[in-house]
Amino acid sequence: MVLCIIAFFVFAAMSIFSAKYRPLAREGLRCVFRTVTFKPCDTGLDDRIKADMVSGLLRFSPPAAKMLNRHFTLFSWVFVLLTVGSLAYTIYGFYNFYYYGNCDGPESVNSCILNDVTGDYGRFSEPRELVAPASLGGITAGTEGAATTIVEFGCFTCPYTGKAEQTVQQLLSKYNGSVYYVFKPFPLPHHNNSYDAARAVLCANRQGKQWELREEIFRQQEACSVDGSMAIRQLAQDSGLDMADFDRCYNGNETGAELDGYIQEGKDAHIYATPTFFVNGKAAVGPKTLEQFECAMKEEKNAFEALDCWLRGMG
Repeated sequence: MVLCIIAFFVFAAMSIFSAKYRPLAREGLRCVFRTVTFKPCDTGLDDRIKADMVSGLLRFSPPAAKMLNRHFTLFSWVFVLLTVGSLAYTIYGFYNFYYYGNCDGPESVNSCILNDVTGDYGRFSEPRELVAPASLGGITAGTEGAATTIVEFGCFTCPYTGKAEQTVQQLLSKYNGSVYYVFKPFPLPHHNNSYDAARAVLCANRQGKQWELREEIFRQQEACSVDGSMAIRQLAQDSGLDMADFDRCYNGNETGAELDGYIQEGKDAHIYATPTFFVNGKAAVGPKTLEQFECAMKEEKNAFEALDCWLRGMG
């Protein structure tokens, strides 16, 4: 009976790709159904599987085959528990990917196979297409009117936005003057203190210290997420801000309306995960390499170059 549980799941999955496994999947289902209804399994599937496994092992190690035959029920339960545990962890991974854009939870920066398969770092079921924002308001760098304009919607306490920051700085350093960069804060509700961190950077922007505070917050994301305003204020002080002016701006929520405007722009653009970039209007979700940005910045003159960019993850 125990092995029939595993057999059902295994053969059910294999039957998707090959019809020859479907009768075995039906046998496994029948056996499991009869077992849970307190009836004896009458298919003989478990006995056939046991015989195949023991005989197969016998060719390599008779003592091991003897042990397997004697303790087959125990080994079967171990396999069942491993199967159930793997299934539960897989479901947990899908849940995290749907809500947080990765398999390991809201604070992880590690991508998983679902990111690679979908090219997505957020809710893959999002039905709407991303739309480039109409305005270029935000925290800016570079030369307005440059050949390449990059708009980023980012969340200051989002690990993925933090992961993308190093590449963004490399890009701005390498293409200084030929790229116009616009950062629009888009705090995500499930990232702790993201709204307050965004307000703080906008306050720093009024003093011309936005880049200093931005760097500190990305470097100390965990402290900002855990300690909130206390950590944010300390980072503002470490960034060399006029603290009297900062406290008046931050405590008085003077940048709240500005931030709400960027959030509305993000909603209008259908942003569902951060960071989201628009490179000359073309959207890309999640951290990207410098090479991917450079590929997207090229004018695609032919289909081969366009395909190459697509394959690199930015097309």
